[in-house]
Amino acid sequence: MTDHHSVNEYNHSCPHEGTFPTMSQFQLGMGTSGTVGLYVTSIMVCLVNATMFAILIRKFLREVPERQVPDLCWVTSLFTAISFFTVLMIYMPRSTEFLLGAYRVYEAMVIGRFVELNLLWHGGEKELMRGLGENPRMRFNLPPCCCCLLCLKNSLVTRDRVKMVRLVVGQMVYIQLFVLFLQLVFQFNDIHDGPLSLSNP
Repeated sequence: MTDHHSVNEYNHSCPHEGTFPTMSQFQLGMGTSGTVGLYVTSIMVCLVNATMFAILIRKFLREVPERQVPDLCWVTSLFTAISFFTVLMIYMPRSTEFLLGAYRVYEAMVIGRFVELNLLWHGGEKELMRGLGENPRMRFNLPPCCCCLLCLKNSLVTRDRVKMVRLVVGQMVYIQLFVLFLQLVFQFNDIHDGPLSLSNP
């Protein structure tokens, strides 16, 4: 009787294969002390990151040129966003796939802002080209494209190519939004390959 009860409790506490656990299953698996410790730690890390981010914003407003403040806020908010998404995934493990997709959209926005911030630091495209000197060259076929696009190896850096890089980086947000949309459509129709793991990369 005890063994049968233990098996039923084990089956209830374990998620089905290819699915994320519910909040109650997560708590049963971690135990009371482990769950409380993880919840408290994740919230504390998030609060510390949020406090440091608020201090940075205050410093930016006082010491950084007004034009650079929005981009700097986006770039430096990355760590606070990571800790916030982590808290949500810990408290709502079933939403992990959606949260990871939403994070990829946010990350693409941060990368775009970082590119624009670098241009601001150099004074814009014209000042960047002037700082690079005459006939500057750069390798555009970086990994994982190092084995293809050989025509972009050791290419001349021009304003048109700088604009092309900005355009490509700017499209990342829309691509990730489209991927998130497809992910939701597939998930609502029960078409998914399960959580990421070593056996399911």
